[in-house]
Amino acid sequence: MGELEEYYEEEMTQAKGCTERKLPPKQKDPGTFTVPFCFGNVQGRALCDLGSS
Repeated sequence: MGELEEYYEEEMTQAKGCTERKLPPKQKDPGTFTVPFCFGNVQGRALCDLGSS
């Protein structure tokens, strides 16, 4: 088997492993959430609102 065929077989094996993984369950839309931040000595939380999608 040539080098290219070996590379192809390895890549196909890795790709097959990716497609066989199960997706995590869907989560409820949180609507809004906060993200902690730090700018120098200033610390706080930023409000994020994704809106409806």
